[in-house]
Amino acid sequence: MDFKTMLQLPVLDTTEVLNILQEIADVERHKERPQMPQVTISTTNDSATGFFVNYDSDKRTILLCDMYDRKAQFQYIASHSVSSVSIRNIEAYGYLLSDGTILFTPSDDEIPTVLQLKKDIKALEDVAQSLLGKPLAISYNYEGTPEDLDKFYASKVLTVLQNTLSKIGADHLAKTAFTDAIASLNFTLGKDNTSLLNQDVLTLTIDTTKGLKSFPKAAQLQEQIETFL
Repeated sequence: MDFKTMLQLPVLDTTEVLNILQEIADVERHKERPQMPQVTISTTNDSATGFFVNYDSDKRTILLCDMYDRKAQFQYIASHSVSSVSIRNIEAYGYLLSDGTILFTPSDDEIPTVLQLKKDIKALEDVAQSLLGKPLAISYNYEGTPEDLDKFYASKVLTVLQNTLSKIGADHLAKTAFTDAIASLNFTLGKDNTSLLNQDVLTLTIDTTKGLKSFPKAAQLQEQIETFL
């Protein structure tokens, strides 16, 4: 991030910053070589430095970890006592702090081909059938040839869909209502997060105006879908 780009960053309160750090940590922890955010958190009485690992908003607690002489060190911090947060090692995630003003650019190895997307959609259909106990046809609707960024976003939509279907499948009543009402699920990229059910075809529009930041969370998408059930 250059200096001019840095000047576009808005002011965020510490709770927003902690939620963003949790979002980054959730992505990085599943990589082969995680690059967790490095932070210094100041409280009313002290400060702590380490790798940001977890933040539980219900328990209002932050977990920082570090390694010294190959020995792990853990620090648990009460989030209500946080007065400031200093962040490092998040160059790839600057867009999450910008509320859409800093453009997100995925690396080449994060952009799937159209063929790979089709394979991933088929794999998601198989997962959906195991979760719901009934086939669900899934398709990505687009015009012409999708741009690289659109293909990246489409791949991330599949992750959100899987998480959403997992939540629905875990609830017996929701699963029954879903399978009774919906046989096909289509999604497209757009400027709003909307849902539309026409007969047994559910069409989802995923908002990409602020990149991944405007994507619905699984719980939000579940609520949108369940309004039709």
